[in-house]
Amino acid sequence: MSKGKEELIGRAVIDDEFRARLLADPAGTIAAEGYEVDQELIDQLTNLDPEAAAAAAKGLDAAFADRKAAS
Repeated sequence: MSKGKEELIGRAVIDDEFRARLLADPAGTIAAEGYEVDQELIDQLTNLDPEAAAAAAKGLDAAFADRKAAS
């Protein structure tokens, strides 16, 4: 079974080191890790502002922490 877009995004959300590599070299990281995604996603990641991505990830981290604390 191949790893696709959902797995890639999920890992990027929870794995800081992977997210940093992915944003620094989207095509290389995706190929090295064996993900199968369309070129459109690679282009989007290539054009993504790393600071905006980091801020979004931090917001998700906080949301997950809040959910975990509430359960």
